[in-house]
Amino acid sequence: MHQPKIKSFVLASAALTTSFFSINTSTNAQDFNINWKGAPEISSADGNFKMKIRGRIFTDWGTLSDNNGKFADRTELRQARIGVEGVMAKDINYKFEVDFALGGVETKDAFIEWALDPVSVMAGQFKVPVSFEEMNSTRHTLFIERSTFTDAFEFGRQIGLTANVDKNDITFIGGVFQGDFDNGNANQGRVYAARGTYAKRFDGGLIHVGGSAFKRENDEGDLEKRYRQRPPLHLSPNRYIDTGIINAESDTFMGLELVGILGSFNAQAEWGWMTTNAPDGGGQDATFNGGYASVSYFLTGETRGYKKGMIDQAQVKNPVFSGGSGAWQIAARYDVTDLNDLEAGINGGKQTTYQSGVNWHLNNFVRIQANYSISDIDGGLNDGQRINTYGVRFQTHW
Repeated sequence: MHQPKIKSFVLASAALTTSFFSINTSTNAQDFNINWKGAPEISSADGNFKMKIRGRIFTDWGTLSDNNGKFADRTELRQARIGVEGVMAKDINYKFEVDFALGGVETKDAFIEWALDPVSVMAGQFKVPVSFEEMNSTRHTLFIERSTFTDAFEFGRQIGLTANVDKNDITFIGGVFQGDFDNGNANQGRVYAARGTYAKRFDGGLIHVGGSAFKRENDEGDLEKRYRQRPPLHLSPNRYIDTGIINAESDTFMGLELVGILGSFNAQAEWGWMTTNAPDGGGQDATFNGGYASVSYFLTGETRGYKKGMIDQAQVKNPVFSGGSGAWQIAARYDVTDLNDLEAGINGGKQTTYQSGVNWHLNNFVRIQANYSISDIDGGLNDGQRINTYGVRFQTHW
């Protein structure tokens, strides 16, 4: 069913690899180095050309129950990605990655970046710059699922062009996006988005503040929006909060973020507002909101990594393969997504979640996560429901 896409990926990877080696061999057939960074990284001796195979495998299991009893006990291959990233001709970075999980083949990141100092320009498909939680890779998130508002408000990847700044712990990304690899509509709506952050470092930690905003147009002829969400486990077949179809020609998001890292302790919080913009004479604007506050602590003394306004890999002090205990981290989160706007006549429901988790990092590239959550629903068709979830993830990445 997906043979054409798989074949295209294999051919593209082969072409990129051939191109890389042909460039190097034209200079000197032996003029390259091989390093190990979770996977082999091949580079020219002068560092102007690099290529690394990247990927990840996430396998999930979970059970869910509500007021009517257990309704799911399932497994899922949540992510199965393979790709390449590197440097082409000194200051041109590239990344290409596809996901074979969830019964299909989906292109994730596919972009080039002209990296100057401190400005860079990116073109291709990548994440729309919005939300600390959304911009962080799932390789490093505290919980199996991101905060529920990120999915409810449909954050994600699109094809775009951005200008980026990264200097002295100040970051800014701003640009325009239009469509994605799965959107073949003749007239695609545009997204105008920007995110800025600042980190103040001090002995043993840092404080991060940031904000993001976007305006997202619908495709021409499409004057509808819909927001809905599951409890915080993708394995759930049910979405308990749902606005239904809303008349809207576009929507606008604004969000704030605050993060603190102090040694082994981490605290972070976000809140965002989504407003639908009704067409002339076609309804009323509606506003929804959501956010979270979380804390975490490494019992074994590690600290969360931080780089360019996002969480980076934690460095495990005593990996299991070296005879150590690995890194043990505990976490808790309060999470809210409110899809009610009674003044606009929308009663989509409010989901409030209390969540706890334990993360065991066997080394820098292997992690096991266990999460438990309780979600209460206020309003909407599922008013009064309480959902309990328990989930486990087995994760590796390179």
